Parts: sequence; structure tokens; C-alpha cells
Amino acid sequence: MDIALFNLMAQNRADETPAAILGMTVEKVRMAEAIGLDGAWFAEHHFTSHSVCPSPLMMVAHCAAATARLRLGPAVVVLPLHHPLRVVQEIGMLQALTGHRLMLGLGTGHQPHEFRTYGVPMAERTAILEEGWDIIEKGLTTGRVGYQGRYFQVPDAPIAAFPGAVPPVFLAGGEPRLLQRAARAGGSLFISQGHRRAAAALPMRDKLLAALRAGGLPDTALRLAIQRYVFVTDDEAERRQAAEGMLRFIRTTLSLREEEPARDGAFMRSIPFQGEPGIDWLLENAPIGSAALVADRLAEDFHALSPSHWSLYMGFSGLPAPRVLAALERFGADVLPHLRGLTPEPVRLAS
Repeated sequence: MDIALFNLMAQNRADETPAAILGMTVEKVRMAEAIGLDGAWFAEHHFTSHSVCPSPLMMVAHCAAATARLRLGPAVVVLPLHHPLRVVQEIGMLQALTGHRLMLGLGTGHQPHEFRTYGVPMAERTAILEEGWDIIEKGLTTGRVGYQGRYFQVPDAPIAAFPGAVPPVFLAGGEPRLLQRAARAGGSLFISQGHRRAAAALPMRDKLLAALRAGGLPDTALRLAIQRYVFVTDDEAERRQAAEGMLRFIRTTLSLREEEPARDGAFMRSIPFQGEPGIDWLLENAPIGSAALVADRLAEDFHALSPSHWSLYMGFSGLPAPRVLAALERFGADVLPHLRGLTPEPVRLAS
């Protein structure tokens, strides 16, 4: 099982600058390599403080020079918002820059305001992604990009930097035919477990399995990648602040699904919603706290969900940069060895 650091690059406080956020991200990626993680992911979002990174491939290129071993990837390229001719060439270039360390996260996108601003019909995002995926797959494997589709008409042309294969694919999306396509290619399927206990994530896993079965695929075709929010600290005040930051993050993530997200300029507002988890619930159930608590929560996930990949987000707390780096370092020292030793055994789930 691979364990990677997820980098959203959110502006958690009004006094944080994009330069500081991006610089801190590079430091976290360097530390992720030093503590023995397997990879690092970079998000793509537009037009809000939820992320200051509109181009995860640029972050991959930058961090390729700051690392030697770590696998790097976009999580995800929102492919319907991009012309696939540029994406396929940049992927080929990144494989050369990274020494074939690239992971390729692809997604349909889910934020109406992004599609509206780009002038892309959100209702057609699945079909647009499929055509873009066709072009990327053809270009990376054959070195040519000729294509005639509904959304893209590309005359036959060569590309110079093509690796001869598609990097490992990770899909974020719920359309069954996309899930089936990714699984047939040996790719991984993302779910966002977030703050939830393992029992609450089981229906997400079951939905993926149902989609694969409907396409004639066996259950063994599911390679499950889980997005999880974690923070390691023994300080009770930090722990509570991390839980408060997690709740803000949960609120803004939900708000981004609205036609018009709640924001002042680009800065997202924290709007409570019905049924949201309370701070005390998060403190009791989310993987926030001591190394032992975090390890126990993740072990529970492992036994219940059988992931092949974890993408761990630790940047939601709003704490100063040194404290975030300290939490990552503690994770590497005191949680990671426990996770590396896990073997599949059933455990009793807490609801």
C-alpha cells in the first residue's frame, strides 16, 4: 500500500500569502520524502481561497527538482477545463523531468462556478473527459494525437516527448463507465473519506464495486485510493484548533458544490450546514490527536476498506507553518511505521 501527502494549498487565514502557502508546500513535500512517504499530490482549484493552485502540473514540475524518489502527481487534473493537447504534452514532459515518477490523477470536476467561469457545460463534463482521455492515452502510448470527436477535432500530429505508456491513473469521478475504464486500465479509484469513520465510508466503496460489477469486472479489479484528513499532536489546544480547522474545511468543501460559493472576493466563508459534525464529535472520531489515536483510526480504515493507496491531507488546521511541519514529522516517526506493519485482518467497526 502506498501512502502519499495531499497538498490542497488552501488559504486558511486572510494573512497568508500565496507565496508563503506555495513555499510551505515545497517544504512539506521535501519532508514527505525524508520521512519515507511514497508520493505527493497537488490539487487543482480555481477562483477561491480553497486553493491557490490552479495548475497542479506546474507544482509537479517545481517539486520534481526538490525531490529524488517521491512520486508526484496532480489530484486531479480537471480535464474538462483543459485542452488535452496541452495536457498530453505536459505529461510527457513531466515524465522526462521526474524520471518517470509521475502519477496521473484525472477528474470530471464538481464545482459549478468553475465550469461557468471557464464557459464549459458542466452537464457534458463526463463526455468531454472521455475524449480528452482518449487523446492523452493515444499520445502517450503512440506519440501521435490525431482525433475526431464531438468536442475535439485534432489533425494527426506527432508529439516529441512521449514515454510510450500512460502513468498510473487515479480517477476522481462517479460515472460508472469512467470507473470501469480506469479499472480496466489497472487504475485506482478515489473516494473522499475525509473525516468519517470507516463504517461511514463503506457505502462509497460498495458503490464503486457495484459499478465495476455492472461492467463485468471482478471485485479484485478495485484498487481503492482513499483521501483522508489527519493531524498528529499531543497538545490539546492544538488538537482542538485542528478540529476547528477541519470543520471549516468541511464547510467550504460543501459550499463549493453550490452554484455560487459563499465567498468575500476569493476568500471562502465558513457557513454552517445542517447535520455537520460538531467539534466534540471530530475530536472523538476523526484522526486528530496522538500518534496512537491516528494510527488506530487509520488501521480501522485499512481493515474495513482494504485501500491500496492513502492520500493524506494535513493542511486544514490553520496552525502556523512550523506546527504543521511538526505534525507531519510526528506522523513519519510514530504513525508511518505502524501503518507499514499492517496486515489484512478484520476488526470491529465503531459507528
